[in-house]
Amino acid sequence: MKFKQTKTGFMKKFEGCWRVEPLFVDEAMCHPFKPMTKEDYNACTRGKGRIGSKVSLEQILQPAIVPPPPISWYLRGITARTTEMLINDMLAETARIRGGYEAEKSKTQELQGKPGENVDLVAYSNDIKERWILRRKNAKRSHRKQLTAK
Repeated sequence: MKFKQTKTGFMKKFEGCWRVEPLFVDEAMCHPFKPMTKEDYNACTRGKGRIGSKVSLEQILQPAIVPPPPISWYLRGITARTTEMLINDMLAETARIRGGYEAEKSKTQELQGKPGENVDLVAYSNDIKERWILRRKNAKRSHRKQLTAK
């Protein structure tokens, strides 16, 4: 899926693409052949091969005004953290859908939690918007703690 910003504002250029490609998990069963299509993979594994997904993101970001170095480093950090949060949300959502490891881990952590203990609500939330709001609140709190500690 390709995306591109239509109206320029703060960003002069914002474009990129997401790619989702099949990942043949049990490809070793097909040795010495390397399956290129799903049909080849199913034929050589006799329908028992697992198929995963390889997701990649390529993006180009160019601000409308090039800020001086200290600010540009700050903006680069924001962009990197936002992209990292997006990927973490995608992993959490896939785990929730599958009922995989992260879902089991959060259930056991919930059972082991002690009353009065700070609980990571971000890990328990199934709603993506709610997770982002909680992250923003946590970031503001940690920033306040840093300011008061100095």
